[in-house]
Amino acid sequence: MELDSVSNIINKAVNANIKNDYKDVKNIILSIKENITKNIDLFINANEIDLQNENGFKLDFKLINKILDNYSNTVPIIQDSSKSVIKDDKLYSKIYTKLGIVLVIFDGNTYTMLELILLSLLTHNTMIFTYSGYMGGTNGLLINIIQSILEKNNLNRYMFQHSVMIRSKDFFKNYKTIDKTIIIGNNDFISKYMKESTTDILVSGYKNYDIYIDSINDLEVIKNILALNLNINLYVNSNLKLDYEDIIYVNDIEEAITYINYNSSKYASAIFTTSNELASKFIREINSKNIFVNSSPTLEQKLDIDQIDLLKEKNILMPNIYKFDGKNINIKEL
Repeated sequence: MELDSVSNIINKAVNANIKNDYKDVKNIILSIKENITKNIDLFINANEIDLQNENGFKLDFKLINKILDNYSNTVPIIQDSSKSVIKDDKLYSKIYTKLGIVLVIFDGNTYTMLELILLSLLTHNTMIFTYSGYMGGTNGLLINIIQSILEKNNLNRYMFQHSVMIRSKDFFKNYKTIDKTIIIGNNDFISKYMKESTTDILVSGYKNYDIYIDSINDLEVIKNILALNLNINLYVNSNLKLDYEDIIYVNDIEEAITYINYNSSKYASAIFTTSNELASKFIREINSKNIFVNSSPTLEQKLDIDQIDLLKEKNILMPNIYKFDGKNINIKEL
């Protein structure tokens, strides 16, 4: 496939961003769910090709439906009327507006792409995804379906685009056009692209997990987690002998905590242990947003980026002779 130039991608995004005002985001999200369900066989085939090429993981369609259900019930705060407070005969208001064009540099995880598309729809932003090509067939199909739905709703299809080859430096040359960059991946991935960025940055280790195994009492749970083929750093006490690839053996919990805090994406970490003392130490000293004890770190799978992270907050002050509904100013009727 011939790669579109970065300048063309940016120009399409600029044009799409000019007129992407819409109100019925819930119906758009419902349409996305219907179309994914209707094209389930295409997704399975695309996913199987990625798997055959050793360039992806097996999709869990229950998780996809869970993500879609969650966002279809989310109220977009960009459409909230302004909340006003009167103080010292002044009217203080706050409104939220879209950022504009958001660049996403990520590891190719399809769930990540889907969640960010839904979040971008809620916040009326235009989004460009760039990644190495991991899950490329599956992600390409997702983007094509989303673009078709946008056109059916009289919206510009290029509100969402993907670039199957990370060209971060070329995108960063357009720093005046890109309003925010989101970097999602493991710690090394985030660090690399943070150094290159010339734009405002938001980072997340979403879908990257760290597990320390101090006991094999929950071995079946551990096996089920590893069978999901997720991005996991697995640390194991050297007294245990487990037959898994890419194990990092450590002498004790102190060494495990040091490794995890230094190397992890700080999204989710888990410990498997029979010791309450070690569990407490892990909870206190690990620097992750989500911490799990003797349970799967995949139980809480939620993108740690909120609507407000992709919106501009505007604070407004005016004399109390006006009323403001978030869009229009009028003199109050006395």
